[in-house]
Amino acid sequence: MWQERKKLGIVLPLANEEETIDLLLDGITSHLARQDRVFCILDHVSRDNTRDKVGIYCRKDERVRLVWAPEDRNVVDAYFRGYIEALDKGCEWILEMDGGMSHDPREIPLFLEAMEKGYDFAAGSRFIENGGFSGSIRRKMLSFCGTLLTNLLLGTGMRDMTSGFECFTRGALEYVLQQGVQSKAHFFQTEIRVMMHRFHWVEVPIHYRCTCHRVAASSVTESLRILWQLAGKVPGS
Repeated sequence: MWQERKKLGIVLPLANEEETIDLLLDGITSHLARQDRVFCILDHVSRDNTRDKVGIYCRKDERVRLVWAPEDRNVVDAYFRGYIEALDKGCEWILEMDGGMSHDPREIPLFLEAMEKGYDFAAGSRFIENGGFSGSIRRKMLSFCGTLLTNLLLGTGMRDMTSGFECFTRGALEYVLQQGVQSKAHFFQTEIRVMMHRFHWVEVPIHYRCTCHRVAASSVTESLRILWQLAGKVPGS
């Protein structure tokens, strides 16, 4: 069955993950078919041995690719470089994941099942039945309230508008690249989910493990500014 489905590309931006990268890649590759690829995006934010360890892994599993991107200026650049790599290599489904063990590779099949049903976009959700959030209550409330505010101002309908565990068809992701995003920080995930309301989407439950307890004030300020701008473009607002 795995060999018959469409080619999957996993976009995996990495920073300083030398202690967990082997475990993460083992978990991811256990769900891949022969034609699938994992694109590990690394730049100067990574200052430990993650790059070397990914290089070693690539030599034992040709499905794993190291993408060195020193031109990256921020996290958005890293993700978009990964999107472009996946499309250039002919991937028909593109799944993005966090490289810091926040996302559980065991949930990859949930996204594949959704894509097999014909959805253009499968959105990982922590706030639907069977979903979960482990970690800082402050981070949980920030994500939850961000979702409520976005849905209120923009008329969107996803129960989780801030997660970055999600899967696109080629056409949906090409639309994202064509439209672009304003954010230079993690609010770009919300911008993307707003765009995906134009497509046939579904939410799938994920269990998120929060490994970072702090969100920069500048990121929150940027999020509110862009959200307000988007709200001004909604018909009737």
